[in-house]
Amino acid sequence: MDWNEFSQRLNDKMDKTFKPTVEWMTARYAEMNDELFGGELGECSFAIFTTGRGSEGGTLGWFKITGRGIYINRYSRKMYKNNGWEKIDIDRKNFVGLCQPRIELNGNYSGTEHSFLATLVHEMCHYYTYMYGYAPKQGHGREFKEIGYIVSQRSNGMFTIQRLASAEQMTEMELNDAMKAKRAKRLANKKSSVTAIFVFTKEGKVKLTITSNQSLVNMISTSEKERGDNVVTTNDAEIIEYLFSKGYRKNMRTWRYWSLEDKPWLGELKSMLPEVSGETLGIRRPAVQQIPPQQTPTQPKLIFSIKTSNGMFETECSSYVELRNKLKQRFPNMSYETITKLMDNKANFKTITENKMNTKSIIKEVIEEFINDEMGNDSVEINPDMNLGLQSPLEIE
Repeated sequence: MDWNEFSQRLNDKMDKTFKPTVEWMTARYAEMNDELFGGELGECSFAIFTTGRGSEGGTLGWFKITGRGIYINRYSRKMYKNNGWEKIDIDRKNFVGLCQPRIELNGNYSGTEHSFLATLVHEMCHYYTYMYGYAPKQGHGREFKEIGYIVSQRSNGMFTIQRLASAEQMTEMELNDAMKAKRAKRLANKKSSVTAIFVFTKEGKVKLTITSNQSLVNMISTSEKERGDNVVTTNDAEIIEYLFSKGYRKNMRTWRYWSLEDKPWLGELKSMLPEVSGETLGIRRPAVQQIPPQQTPTQPKLIFSIKTSNGMFETECSSYVELRNKLKQRFPNMSYETITKLMDNKANFKTITENKMNTKSIIKEVIEEFINDEMGNDSVEINPDMNLGLQSPLEIE
């Protein structure tokens, strides 16, 4: 294909009125597969989405694996299908039949044909990273970058494959008025409900988390203060607006930070933050003096206990953070929301004195751990609704 001529044909339609269809996706997929991927990609289904997650803007397209019972081994990254009675290793020959790959484009956008074609090719690169039966460690990691470079070379630079759509590509896209209004309303509601958490660490780092989850606010504040760090939490509208203007809009549902110490506008931001107990921001609080062990009064131990399909799960916990980490480790497929509900239920906690921890309970817990390992807790299931173009299921959320 003469890519210069092909690019010129597409650029002749730069009026932003183009809307993709399934028929267009099917034809272009076949064409790009032959020209850019050497015909290596297999069959694929296509769809246009206008509702649901990502439909209000920010998401141009998705790559999904819609087959049921598809798992990834955490250690080997090998994919397999679990039918309940057997495991079938996935390879190039059975990938399409077992995984049922699917590419979707956002129908709430209109734009140039070039911009939609670039999005389609981007999702085809994600397809390539899964089709040999091994999941990438990161959605936009080494495998994605390698095939992206090859595609760029084969297209004579027409497609520059990167994690996010380029600024030039986004200027070719236009979100419809209804979605613009809906997105603006959602953004306003989001601003009014979130809390910004700033952590000034003893190492001189400045970390930020934005969340509407009050449990997460309490967890971070407690944990970081125990380390002796200075923590500032605020939902001041001016500060939230300032952070949103800098691009920090994501509502964190998990414990993840942005680093701010190298930002040129950090001084301006500090001037907007309230002082805490008269202390200077960025100066570490004195560490809390701990009671020497011999003076510590005997306290009953806090035990978290829930019933599972394999029996009772019980574990001693000294803090909220420690318990969450234990639950995430023992039940890797359990969602963040489910873990939070379990931890918020006081009925799942009990206290026992030191002498109540007997050998029988310890043996029971060890046996349960062994059973869970044998049942396959070393694997991650691929949910058919996962946007595999955003991140790999193996990435820590």
